[in-house]
Amino acid sequence: MKSFGANLVRVRLWHNPTWTNYSTLSDVKRSIRRAKNEGMNVLLDFHYSDAWTDPQTNIVPEAWRPVVKYSDILADSVYNYTYRILGHLNATNLLPELVQIGNETNNSIMVADNADLIPTNYVRNTKLFNAGLQAVADFNRNNAKNIKTVLHVAMNPNDAMFWVANHKKYGLKEFDMLGVSYYPQWQDYTPAQLGEFASNLYSTYGVRLFVAETGQIWTRAWNDQNINLMSKMCIGYPNTPCPQLQKDFIVEIKEALLANGGAGYCVWEPFWVSADNQTLWGVGSNWENVAFFDFNNNLLPHSGIEAYGDFNVKVTFEVNMWNAGSETKGYITGDFTDDGFGNWQIIPMKQAAEGSSVYYFDTYLCRNQTGKYYFLSDSTWTSQEYIGGYKQDRYYNVNTSDKWQKFAKNFGEE
Repeated sequence: MKSFGANLVRVRLWHNPTWTNYSTLSDVKRSIRRAKNEGMNVLLDFHYSDAWTDPQTNIVPEAWRPVVKYSDILADSVYNYTYRILGHLNATNLLPELVQIGNETNNSIMVADNADLIPTNYVRNTKLFNAGLQAVADFNRNNAKNIKTVLHVAMNPNDAMFWVANHKKYGLKEFDMLGVSYYPQWQDYTPAQLGEFASNLYSTYGVRLFVAETGQIWTRAWNDQNINLMSKMCIGYPNTPCPQLQKDFIVEIKEALLANGGAGYCVWEPFWVSADNQTLWGVGSNWENVAFFDFNNNLLPHSGIEAYGDFNVKVTFEVNMWNAGSETKGYITGDFTDDGFGNWQIIPMKQAAEGSSVYYFDTYLCRNQTGKYYFLSDSTWTSQEYIGGYKQDRYYNVNTSDKWQKFAKNFGEE
């Protein structure tokens, strides 16, 4: 990750997960140490649970179950636990730069039973959030530190703004960032709308937007018998997954955040390849089609990992289809449409304007990247353009120091 330009590792902490050796304090310390040794920053994600929390589940740690109905005592447990963990990490030179108070906390948090998630108890939630936020604030003051705080939801922008407003109404303390989960499978909005959200959030509350979790599929294929969770492409994207479109999605998130005062992003979980390990959902991975690796565990060329770097150029492939007939639409294929298994795919291009014969396809390629492509007049291989009387590849060379380059051609012409 670091070699491609990443600078942040997000680490999950469960309270006392007796069912697994992952995400315990000792496991978290191992991961933080690896990140620190690489000079990377760390976001410590307190789930305040013994297992996964998300919009459908948020069970209180078993150790705190006796006080789950006593919000003042439970809040005291949250405060003391948070402060104690930070103190221990500080003593071992493993202090995180950011702390997340809860994970995907859309509804009521730290409940005895998931039936209690809805309706959201904003008064109780606020008390518990404030306990965690106060623990970080007190730790910062007492130890001359500046750990940033993150709250986290998995919501569309309007719902997330409503969530903040409702908790503010009941006295939610100041926090630095609102983390969001942004997956095409469950959050149906565009990276451009994400940028608008970031701007609106900051102008309204002075809070920066942080994409705590995101990912895009590179294939709909499976590498095991464990059901994959994601199959949808982001709205506005071709319905043709490939590593390049995974990269494009993450780059667009990055650019939208940079342009609108956002704080940053984390991809989740780009290393969860298929393996023989046992999870709560079976053997293998639910996520191998969202990872940065192919089904042989080799890093996919030009996949989402390249989004971390500053070497990407927005490339526009443009074609005027007039030679193929005024009603003909433009399609493109090339090495950048490779499906991850060595096969080029045909991708529909966007029409420049209503009634126009010009079509375009935007993507993000690496500076000095070279390769092949060509245009088609339909979504079938037999519709490939003829150039100089026969079918042949076109060639591109991203040879600019600028952030944008265009390759414009007439269909069937050199």
